[in-house]
Amino acid sequence: TWGGASKQKTTWGGASKPEYPAPLDERTIAFCDTAVAVLKTGMDHLYAGEDRAFARFYVLETVARVPYFAYMSVLHLFESLGYHDRANWIKVHFAEADNELHHLLIMESLGGSERFEDRFFAKHSALGYFWITALFYLLHPRGAYYMMSLIEDHAYHSYDEFLKEEEKMLRASAAPLIAKKYYGSSDMYLFDTFHTTNPQEDAPRRPKVENLFDVFTNIRDDEAEHRGTLQSLVQTGCVSGLKTTRREPEVESARTRLRKGKTKKTKSKSKSKSEQARA
Repeated sequence: TWGGASKQKTTWGGASKPEYPAPLDERTIAFCDTAVAVLKTGMDHLYAGEDRAFARFYVLETVARVPYFAYMSVLHLFESLGYHDRANWIKVHFAEADNELHHLLIMESLGGSERFEDRFFAKHSALGYFWITALFYLLHPRGAYYMMSLIEDHAYHSYDEFLKEEEKMLRASAAPLIAKKYYGSSDMYLFDTFHTTNPQEDAPRRPKVENLFDVFTNIRDDEAEHRGTLQSLVQTGCVSGLKTTRREPEVESARTRLRKGKTKKTKSKSKSKSEQARA
């Protein structure tokens, strides 16, 4: 839960010395596994057939952004109440939502949203899913993260399977302009932000976008990054790649440094006055 004796202990474990949380209970795992299995079966049934691949991915990406919106909404609520130790998670979830948005724009450019029924189903599913996820996240954050990690894992394998089955067609197809602009942008701040499980300080990930095969490879790898972040949140209660997530004991707070600075100034002034008095 979010609980703790003070605002400084709202993470799973202490703020200054995080501890690994206990494993998720079996009931939560079973619930999430069943829910995702039902969703997967439904999607497979509704969007069977080679000609429905882009429509299926369009629906998947429309819904995939929603949990990150829900997480940010709940986190903003708690931040407004004074619980600031998860503020940096909002940045990561915003970057993830931005990434999913560009996946959606790519699917739209490929014709995934051409049919009215697909747009209707995707948007209404997203609306209902938002409130379900927000409530689940409010009551059981790790459970919500676990469920989303399963969805991201499903997305990864869906794209990976599509790449294997349609490699020839994808390599012969041009990359959409929106994909070239996104993966080839000069401003990769948000793109880099959601890479938390493998910090890229030395060699940031810069995907190539020469054809449609590259585009779907990049999307697949993005989903793997999201899955890793969510799994880290479930297993450790931390976004592993963020240095600001865990407060290291040897790092002084700004308030402590300010207090020390004032103390030094006071001592310095006292010393000067005593020297003047002796003179």
